[in-house]
Order: sequence, then structure tokens, then C-alpha cells
Amino acid sequence: MNKQVNLIKKIISDFPEEFNIEIYKNKNPHLMNMNLKELNDHFNFYGYNEGLPCNNINNRYDFIKLISQDKNILEIGPLCFPCMDVKRDNVYTIDYFSQEELKENYKNDPNVNINKICKVNYVLKDKVKYNQIIPKIFDVCFSSHNIEHVPCIITFLNNVSSILKDNSYFFLCIPDYRYCFDHLKEQSNIFQVLNSYYNKQDKPSAVNILEDKYYRTHNDSNLHWNKFYNSIRNIFVSINEKEHFIKNKKNDIIKDIESIKEMYELSKNTYIDSHCWKFSPVSFKNIIEILYETGFIDLKINRLYRTLKGSNEFYVILEKN
Repeated sequence: MNKQVNLIKKIISDFPEEFNIEIYKNKNPHLMNMNLKELNDHFNFYGYNEGLPCNNINNRYDFIKLISQDKNILEIGPLCFPCMDVKRDNVYTIDYFSQEELKENYKNDPNVNINKICKVNYVLKDKVKYNQIIPKIFDVCFSSHNIEHVPCIITFLNNVSSILKDNSYFFLCIPDYRYCFDHLKEQSNIFQVLNSYYNKQDKPSAVNILEDKYYRTHNDSNLHWNKFYNSIRNIFVSINEKEHFIKNKKNDIIKDIESIKEMYELSKNTYIDSHCWKFSPVSFKNIIEILYETGFIDLKINRLYRTLKGSNEFYVILEKN
């Protein structure tokens, strides 16, 4: 038993630290003359929010390299952008739609090459539980920009847990809403998460769909980061940007009100893909910790590598405990 525990601890320790003070000092030359206390204080008060590098995870490629490719892996919703080697026999995929349905759904999307859409090993459809359609248990599950699409986070995480071995991991690349096209939407909170669970939400709601249509902005993360730095100096930059954007959408909403009304009916029976959730590293950590500590899920945060300046995503390793 002790050998098994020691092995698990060794595996966990193989993941890079979230904050390494020497890396923080060496990767940020303007901090070279600070002592250890000053470096810690600087990171807590400035560096964290400013996206300064402080560990060995510099991008998603560094994050993906943490995954042992010889393990049994399930990748969720890769579409035509798989991060795992889906040609390998030990790598499987799952999606709400079949490969042919995905090709039909995305045939008019210029950002998707439908000829490169991956084979889907397991099709969810209206089945709620992964273990009803997946006969295997996996060492690793991987998801890139998927969790923000799921109608119910609690159901989703419990589904993933049901097909993971004990002491195994769920790796996630998650968009930071502040630096992508969700920038002007409201951040998700724990009560919305609980609401979707108790309402048995299994499709994106009309609110999710309509927000995606009317409150979506550009996806240039560098521009969003520049706005963030400006807002540090002048908080009204951020407030005025949002108010101006929403004001400009008023006429579109008035003009489209009949189709908006129809969407509230259509969304009850039709799955229309949308961003259901908007996370920052802090908000995601808070939600997962509440859900784990109150028994809603059995996946806990092992590592969280927060968003670096210029990026629009952060990286999380959840551990099945």
C-alpha cells in the first residue's frame, strides 16, 4: 500500500509547479534585483494578473507534453483540431455528434476543414452518462476548449470521472473569457452552475445562444490584454467599452425580436452549440473547489497554470481522487 501511495506522489510531483520563484525571477528581467519576499509579493499583487511567466508551462504544447502518449486516452470533441494522436490505437474520441453530422454542421464554417474532422469513436446524442456508451476505463482524459460548451458542468465532470481510473487525470485547456470573444459577457458563478444541475440542463439555453450571437466581440487576445493594461490605469476604460458595446446592440435586438422569441422555443428541443460558461482561472478554481468540497464531484484541482500575457487560455489538471 505504501509503495502505491509513494508511486502516486511521484507521478503528481512530475507535474511542474504552478509558481517557481527562480523561474519567475529569470523570465522577468525587470525583477532580477528583488529578494525572495519581494518576488513573492510582486507575483501576488502584480505578476499573477499581469500574466507574467512563473513556471515551465509557456503554452499549450508544453501542457500537452505532460501527457504520457502510451496511456489509454480519451479526447473530448477534437473536431478537426486533435491535440492527441488520434491515429494511435490507444487514443479514442467522443462527441455529441457523429463524424458525418459534424461535417454537415460545419460545412459552411470557413474556420473548419470538414475533410479533417476526426473519426468519433463514441457518440453521445441524448445519452446522459458516458459509461452507458463507453465500455472502457481510461488513464487520461483530455479536453481543449470544450468545458465552456457543456450545458451542465457537474454532469459533465461526473461523466468524465465515470470512465477514468482512480488516481488518474483530466487535462483541460480552457478559454479565459477576459481575452477571447466572450470578453464583454458576465463571468459565470457557482449558483449558475448549481442551477443548470438542478434544472437538468442538457442543451445550451436560449440565453447562452443569444448571448453568443449578440454579445460576442473580437477574438484578438493581444487587443484584450492591452485593454486590460489600460484599465489598470483607468478603470473607466473597461466600463465604458462594455456599456458602449451593449448600447450599440440595442437596435439589432429590437430588429430581431421575433427570431429571438422563437429561439426560446427552439432551444428547448434542439441542441445549438454555444458557449455556456465564461471562466477566468480564479473563478474556475473557486467553482471546482466548492463542487469538490461539497461532494458534487470527485475531481479536484491538481495543477492550474493561469493565463499568460498575450494568450487566451489557461490549463488545468483535475485528479480523480
